Amino acid sequence: MRQSITALNTGRDWMDRERDFHARFHPDEIRVEMDPLVRLMNDRRDVLNRCLTRIEAAGRLPRVCLYLLAARGIEPAHSCDAARDYALKEGWQISTLQVFTDRFGVTDPLLRPGWSAVRHQIRAGFVDGVVTLTHSVISPHLDEYELQLALVEKHGEFVALVTPETAGTTS
Repeated sequence: MRQSITALNTGRDWMDRERDFHARFHPDEIRVEMDPLVRLMNDRRDVLNRCLTRIEAAGRLPRVCLYLLAARGIEPAHSCDAARDYALKEGWQISTLQVFTDRFGVTDPLLRPGWSAVRHQIRAGFVDGVVTLTHSVISPHLDEYELQLALVEKHGEFVALVTPETAGTTS
């Protein structure tokens, strides 16, 4: 059975432990670690799919808020339009009061008032998920991003990205 993001945050899953055990007794084998962005993308999509299935089974549309970053005090109109278009294309409900923006600069999401408001909306059950442009809007640091995914998943909700984690990366 697949481990949740929360379980990944607290330690390594059974496959990781088995791989480590195998590596200890077969040191000459070449091993390739999975790209952390691919792992996070897969985990995020699994959570998203589970949430959407649960919401659909309840006979309602997902309710989402939008989360954006503003650079140099300029309202991120294009980012907002892209996130809104993505949510509407998916058939999700968005309230005009459900758009949260932080100014670009502070990297720790826990210190941002907009992201804190998003997490409050999720904890209070006002929204089922949050739509943002890229993972780096939440945090450019993968450990912080993974923690935020875990916090959202803990409340049974999801993060949707307009541009997936691996877009633009070269392999």
